[in-house]
Amino acid sequence: MKVCLFCACMGTLSSTLPEAALREALPDVRLIAADRLCDAASCRKVLESLSDPLPPHARVVVAACSRGARGAQALACLKETFPLFAVDLADIREACAWPSAGADQRERVAQAAALIRMAFARLERSRAERVEPESADGALVIGGGPAGMAAASTLAGLGVPVTLAERRPAPGGMLNQLGRLFPRMENAADVKASLPLDGVELLAGSDVIAVRRENGAWLAEIRDAKGVTPRRFGAVIVAVGAQPVLPGGKFGSGSLKGVISQMELDTLLSAVERGAKTPDKLPSRAVFIQCVNARDDAAPYCSNVCCPTAVKNALRLKALSPDASVTVLNRQMVMPGVALEAMYRNAMREGVRFLHVDDMNDVRVEGDGTVQAVRLPASPDGAIETLDADCVVCSTPLRPTPAAARLAESMGLRADGMGFLLGHEPAHPLESDGEGTFLCGSARWPAFVRQAEDQGRAAAVMAARYLRERRMPMDEIPEDGPAAFIREARCSGCGRCVDAWAPGACHTAELRNSPLDAQPRRRCGSCAAVCPCGAAVLPGAPSPREIMAALGANPSPQRRLA
Repeated sequence: MKVCLFCACMGTLSSTLPEAALREALPDVRLIAADRLCDAASCRKVLESLSDPLPPHARVVVAACSRGARGAQALACLKETFPLFAVDLADIREACAWPSAGADQRERVAQAAALIRMAFARLERSRAERVEPESADGALVIGGGPAGMAAASTLAGLGVPVTLAERRPAPGGMLNQLGRLFPRMENAADVKASLPLDGVELLAGSDVIAVRRENGAWLAEIRDAKGVTPRRFGAVIVAVGAQPVLPGGKFGSGSLKGVISQMELDTLLSAVERGAKTPDKLPSRAVFIQCVNARDDAAPYCSNVCCPTAVKNALRLKALSPDASVTVLNRQMVMPGVALEAMYRNAMREGVRFLHVDDMNDVRVEGDGTVQAVRLPASPDGAIETLDADCVVCSTPLRPTPAAARLAESMGLRADGMGFLLGHEPAHPLESDGEGTFLCGSARWPAFVRQAEDQGRAAAVMAARYLRERRMPMDEIPEDGPAAFIREARCSGCGRCVDAWAPGACHTAELRNSPLDAQPRRRCGSCAAVCPCGAAVLPGAPSPREIMAALGANPSPQRRLA
C-alpha cells in the first residue's frame, strides 16, 4: 500500500498545494493530510486515529519540507514511531510549493506529485534490493576475451564466486587470433598467459542466450552441448567484445588474388615470425587502404583500432622484409597518445609512406586475377599517381557482436546507433542501466587489448562492491540531493528524457501507462539536460538562461568544443 503523509506545515503547504488537487494527481496513493509531522506525538496521533489502519509493512512517503529544514526530523519521527514502515521523504516545500514566476498552482501540484512518485520509486527499489536471494551472490562474466578474462581473474582474486561463460571452445577472444599487440609489440599469447583463471568456473563452449531480472537477481539461460541451464547471479559483467568487419567485395576482395584484410596479414606475419613460413611469402609492394567499410553511411564511426593495427603490421612487415614497400592510404591517421604517436613516427622513419586520400571510393585496384597496381584519385593539378602493388590490405572496423544486441534486449541495456552498449558517460561509463550490471571492453566501444583489460578489472571491482553493498556507483549521489521532476503542463511528450535514461527518466505525456513510481531513477539530471521545452527540472541546477548569462559574461574564444 502506498501512503503519503501530506504535511500542511501550519498552512504553508496547504495554501499553495490544495489537498484536493494533490489527491486528484495521485489517484493510486492514499493521501493523509496532517500538520506538524516533525513532531513524533503528532505522527502517532494521526496514524493511530485512522479508521482503516495501515498494514505493518506499508510504504509511506512524507511530503513535507527538505531534510535541511525539518524534513529529516519528520522522517526520523515516523521511523521511530513505526519502524516496520518503509519510509521516504519528498521535499515539496522548497522544490515546488513556493509561488514563482511562470509556475501556477497547477504546475506546482504536478511538480509535487512527480516528487512524491519518485520517492515511492526509491522505496520500491530499496524493497527489491532487500529481497536479493542469498543464492545469487556470485557474478557472471559474459565473454572470455581479454576484458572478460581480466574481469573474471580480478573477481576470483577478490574472493567473489565467479562464472565465465565463453561461447568458443577456449577463452582468449582476439588474443587467440592476433600475433603481436600495439604499441609495445607484445606477444598476444604471453598477454593471455598473464590472465590466469584460477578459481574461476569456466564454461567454455557455452552461450548466454538471455539474462533477465527476477526476484532481485539475474537469471541467465546458458546453453551448451547438453541443453539450456538456468543460473542465478547477483551481478553480471557484459564483455562480449566485438567482431571485425570483412572487406565485403571492396577493392577487389574476393575476386582479385592479393586483396586481404589486416587480420589475414597479421596471421601471415605471425607464421613468418614463429618460423612456420619463410619471409619470401610476404608481399614486397603492399598498399594498405584505411577506413574500408567504416566512416560511411552504414558504419558512420571511427573504429579506433584500425590505424594503430595498420601501423603495427607495417612495422612488422618492414622488420621481416626491410626491402618491402609499404604505403598507407588514409583520410587521416588516428593515433592518440604518446605511445601510439611514437609508433607512428617510428613507422615513417622505417620508410612506411603515408598518403592522404579524401575519398577512398576514388581509389581503384587494378589487376588481371591478381593485384598489380593501385590507382589514386587525381590531384588538384590533374596528375594521377599509380602505385605498383602485389598486395592490398583492407583495414576494416570492429562492429558489435549479435550477442550484444541479444543481451541488450533481454537485460534492458541501452545501445548507441551503431549497436555498442552504453554506460553512463562520462562519469560512469562501465555502469549500465540494470542493477548490478556492468560493461567492459569492445562491447561498449572498440578498445585496445590493454584498454579492454583495464576496463575488465574496473568492472570487476565495481561488481564486487555491488555484491557486498548492493549499491551501484551512481548511487553515490547523496540521498538527500534534489530529485528531478516534470512540469507536466510544459511536457510535449517527445520522449527525449526516456532516451537519455532508459528505465524511465520521467513521466511524459505519451507514457501515461509507465508512471514514475514504477521506475527506479537517480538524480543524474540527464532528463533536464535534454528536455527541449523546459519541462524537466533538476532543483538547484542552473537554468539555461543562467548558463547563457554566465557564458556571455565569461567568453573564452581561445577554447571551443571540437
